[in-house]
Amino acid sequence: MRVCILTRGDLFPANHGAAVKIVRTAQGLVRHGVQTFIVTDDRDHYLQVDRDGAHPVPYPARLRAAQEWPPLPRLGRLAHRLCDIVGYPQEEHFLYTPIFDPAWWVRAMAVGYLHDIDWFQAEFPGYGAPALVAARTLGLLRARTGRSPPKASIVQHNVEWDRLAEFGHDVTRVRKVEQALLALVDDVIAVSSDDRRRMVAAGTDPAKITVIPHGVDVETFAGSTAKGAGADVRQRHSIDASAPVLFFHGTLHYWPNTEAVRFIAEQLLPRLAHRPDLRVLIAGLSPPTYYAHPAIVFTGPVDDLAAHIAAADLCLCPIESGGGTRMKLLEYMAAGKATVSTTKGAEGIAFTPGVQLEIADGADAMAHTVDALIDDPPRRERLGRAAQTFARRLDWSAITGAYVDLYEARHRGEDWYERLLCNDVDMHLGPRQPGKPLTLLLLINRGCNLRCAFCDLWQDHIHMPVAERVLPLLDDAVSIGTKTLVITGGEPFLHPDLFVAVAQAKARGLSVNITTNGTRLFKRWDECRTSGVDSLSFSIDGLEATHDRLRGQSGAWRKTMAALDRVLADGSMAASVYFTATCDNVHELISVYDDVTARGARFDFWPVNDAPNLALRTPAQQAAWREAVAHIAAREPAVQGRLAFYRDSLAYHQGDLDGVPLRCLGLVDQYGVTYDGDLLPCCVWGGDGLRVGNVFETPLRTLWWSEPVQAARKRLFNEGCTAGCFNHSLYEFTESTGLPSRVDRLVGSAKDRRLDGLACR
Repeated sequence: MRVCILTRGDLFPANHGAAVKIVRTAQGLVRHGVQTFIVTDDRDHYLQVDRDGAHPVPYPARLRAAQEWPPLPRLGRLAHRLCDIVGYPQEEHFLYTPIFDPAWWVRAMAVGYLHDIDWFQAEFPGYGAPALVAARTLGLLRARTGRSPPKASIVQHNVEWDRLAEFGHDVTRVRKVEQALLALVDDVIAVSSDDRRRMVAAGTDPAKITVIPHGVDVETFAGSTAKGAGADVRQRHSIDASAPVLFFHGTLHYWPNTEAVRFIAEQLLPRLAHRPDLRVLIAGLSPPTYYAHPAIVFTGPVDDLAAHIAAADLCLCPIESGGGTRMKLLEYMAAGKATVSTTKGAEGIAFTPGVQLEIADGADAMAHTVDALIDDPPRRERLGRAAQTFARRLDWSAITGAYVDLYEARHRGEDWYERLLCNDVDMHLGPRQPGKPLTLLLLINRGCNLRCAFCDLWQDHIHMPVAERVLPLLDDAVSIGTKTLVITGGEPFLHPDLFVAVAQAKARGLSVNITTNGTRLFKRWDECRTSGVDSLSFSIDGLEATHDRLRGQSGAWRKTMAALDRVLADGSMAASVYFTATCDNVHELISVYDDVTARGARFDFWPVNDAPNLALRTPAQQAAWREAVAHIAAREPAVQGRLAFYRDSLAYHQGDLDGVPLRCLGLVDQYGVTYDGDLLPCCVWGGDGLRVGNVFETPLRTLWWSEPVQAARKRLFNEGCTAGCFNHSLYEFTESTGLPSRVDRLVGSAKDRRLDGLACR
């Protein structure tokens, strides 16, 4: 494979975040066997990257001369004027003129032709235009020989229009230009899940966005600390060996970093005035010396960043704007340093506050936290150790492996941050096929217009507030890697803001299913159809008379079937039917299956749960169940592969499994949240002992990696639970892990202990 990276020219020395990211990515691609080239604004040379570094290669003489052909320089000057018209700030024109400058396009096409490039990787959206022109032009040439065309990708270091808007710029045209570029390239690479969510909300196709975070060279930073290089740095800057030292770095003319320096000088240090020996090392290009302070040492850009971090007792990230993944945070963590950040500064990092780093918003909170940490070396050491463990999972070798996978057509559209960092559970499960994308089962309300014999969620009417509760939950759900949202109730269609929640979930890139009785679909059809919901699942529990009796309402069956037919006829969303088998309806299972599948809907079924009065106990009922399973299995390969589950269903209904723990992948592949915020491993809403926290009291992104939830994961996998359920979660467990879900078959087995020692954060 051959990759051409199109990017800014200020890569060497790599002493700012963008340069580090680009250079490390190029070097990592080479280590993975990828021939890698870099095209910049240098009109004389491009770069060929190998294991020893990046080496300049002169452009062919004719190409170099062509760049001086009078129209091209004039068009280059016009590119600057067009950047002004679009709304790009003058100081950042160098990032965006490639959109309009044909000389850039010529250089990209030349390298593509000379080296038979497979992928053009644009770092920042401004380089997306030459990447596209080169890929499409060379594609036309290759089409003559029947070869596949090269492709183009854009790496979004930030969501640029959001970043510029935060700085007060009018981004109306900027957004249109960049969204057009994102729509035209073959793939978009976001560096955080938050950035992906913003792009999806702005209209970018979620299927083409792959999250590949920034990485960190762990050994470089960890090694400098071990060598004690910090002592030399202190001597160089005349800082006493015993003085407490804080550290911050970045490209200091970049506005979020400039504002961070102002915060340190004008708000933080006055609150730490009782520490006259305190010093703050601030490293980076273009230091804002107008914020000079007796305690601040501006070092300028440094070639030994790791040594400067090693010289500090504590690192700071007081950022209040911008986006992406903060490379400075990863560098601090890789160095094993305790760090204090704002919430915004840690955006895009799935951490546990107080474990890997401390969060403090506002001058008073940050001063208090810094003060306490300076006086508590053991606490700093604990934070540093946990931070370094965290950072090791994001080493550049793993990050660039994600690029190779994407370019070789593997894992497109996935969240590699989740794969590298948030799936530690899988590391302890051993080889398995994930049962499904991480799924949130949301009990959005209590209350129903029906009165089912096997459910009590129709009592009362309680709706989870969307703006105050659902939207923050969705943000947290996306941050932990959730891909699918299943909305249930009660009856979700009774929730007044149901489709606001659906639209917001879709804007965050989630696939959305609603499980409904269907009787109120027609009243809200227009809302439903335009909300973007992906699928509806209808509950049908028999033929008309039986269904109405079980559902407690005459005419319910006709309404549900009419709703199913409407969805199937419309075709804009998928439709499926769930059947809960009871002693009252099992003899109708075959008829319902045949009817539903003939209409074109998918079908799934399972035995009624935790309702002894409705269990299949008589020989006739059990015979009807076996006959139905055989009938459906003959037509559904998936059911044929789950015959053990359906066989054990009868043992469950006979009471033979009372007290036998059953295992599932709750809190691994799925989790549930109730209308009042309780976090559960599943949708057994009333199960005793299943609650593992409350997302209204502790945010989901914190709870998900907390010790109680980790302990619950281990317990569910190793020991199972006796909540009384017997549904698809059990065969999903077996299909994913290759292990039976019944714990009594695994007593004394070493396999039962595979989650011992699990610690994701």
